[in-house]
Amino acid sequence: MHVEVSVPLNFVISYLYNKLPRRRVDMFGEEVEKGLKKKFEGHWYPDQPFKGSGFRCIRISIDKMDYVLTNAAHASGLDIDEVKEYLPNELTVWIDPHEVSYRLGEKGVAKIL
Repeated sequence: MHVEVSVPLNFVISYLYNKLPRRRVDMFGEEVEKGLKKKFEGHWYPDQPFKGSGFRCIRISIDKMDYVLTNAAHASGLDIDEVKEYLPNELTVWIDPHEVSYRLGEKGVAKIL
């Protein structure tokens, strides 16, 4: 599960580097990693990768952001609105065993990271 958490984590925080203080972004990344690993406990099935896929989805929309990201922003001292400003609107990331994919926009094409 470590690789499958690192890939989307790096993808998300790449949008924040050079826009927010690097130290805070690094702290945010550490908090996101902890939050995702905790969220996935009991919901990770390597033999059935798509089982629980919806639960392992991270969603950022115009009016809502996944609670793992929100909690990580608060824990790292970042303003949630500022974090949201630099992340793409309508971003969906699916984190499954052996595959991480994302989609930009509601009608966008899913791509594998």
